[in-house]
Amino acid sequence: MSKLPFLPVFQSTAWIPLLSICFLIGWLPPVDAKETTTIELTDPVYPKKPKKEHSLTAYFNDEGFPSGYSMELINEVCLDGVCKLVEVTMYWDALGFYQSLEYPEGKPLTKVEHEPFVPADYEKLDSILKDRESILDDHELGFLASEKDDKSPEGEDDDEYQEVDGVSKATPGAVKEAVVKDAAWTTWVLWKYANTELVPIMQRMTKSQFSPDFLMHLLDGKDWRRVTFVINHLLRQKPVAPQYLDEIAALMPLAGIDHIDLAIEYLRKASPDKNTCYRKLIGTLPELNGYNAALVIELLESDGQLENAILEQLAANIGNQEYYLIHLALRLIESREFFSNAIEADIVKLLEVQDFFIARRASDFLSNQKLSASAKEKLDAFRVKHADRL
Repeated sequence: MSKLPFLPVFQSTAWIPLLSICFLIGWLPPVDAKETTTIELTDPVYPKKPKKEHSLTAYFNDEGFPSGYSMELINEVCLDGVCKLVEVTMYWDALGFYQSLEYPEGKPLTKVEHEPFVPADYEKLDSILKDRESILDDHELGFLASEKDDKSPEGEDDDEYQEVDGVSKATPGAVKEAVVKDAAWTTWVLWKYANTELVPIMQRMTKSQFSPDFLMHLLDGKDWRRVTFVINHLLRQKPVAPQYLDEIAALMPLAGIDHIDLAIEYLRKASPDKNTCYRKLIGTLPELNGYNAALVIELLESDGQLENAILEQLAANIGNQEYYLIHLALRLIESREFFSNAIEADIVKLLEVQDFFIARRASDFLSNQKLSASAKEKLDAFRVKHADRL
């Protein structure tokens, strides 16, 4: 039995028929309970024909939560019906994100002239199928066959030459990087199944299993694709459930720039009052990156009636940030013309940081306040020590 050098071989009677061994790319859902549902999908090669029935298998972990989906697929990949059928099993996670595929032994994916995929082809296909933003979403199959194949032997009959798998005509330059070389049609068909019509079906099935415990399970994974899925679900509820405030606030340091606005929106809408929201957000500041921290301060700045206690909490949570964020926070406090012993104590500490620009900004802030004797002594000592740099 031949094996591709980089692909592990799995044999498990829990999910593969006895004596049937398949090659796998990437990931499999845990082998736990499963349910099979019949669904109807449009064949992307022939979108005007009636939908075809498929068996979608849902997997559940030992807690009874959805853990993923799989579907066996045997499909044409070209418009003239002469290409080899693609035969694979595709896998998704519980949220409908494509994870991997496998094919039966002896039936590898092929390219032009029935040339089997090599490991590099599978790796590229895997990365393409995981890209939901692929340019393939903007083009139909016919676009990939808009030019004559420059591989066709001179004088060879086109119809005879087209009896190959993968792509029988040259791939337009705009999508060459978005497909496996010499297998554009196969790539396109598999991408359509992986990322379009089937995705909302799986998501609806997962949502039908939602419970507080399942939502917490998704949040505990600290995967922002899951977190985003949960937050979007919560924001559609009226009223917005507040019981996940601490969990989502704790995840904010892991949020990218594409996620932070959504997290802030949840905290704003789920909090019983604005000060609860502000306190949760300010509590995350020591661990936020600069961009996300700036958004938090910007939100605070937009409120013309911040309570003094919120300003004090802000001053207490900026010590680990970089200069620009500290500057923004101090500017906000200055604009509210509020100063207290608590703020004094927190800002005096900044005189001792290694970053001189931060220390100097703290010095400028304190110089305009009425200080306690001990704070004034520390400020004077700082200004004397760095007189040549102030």
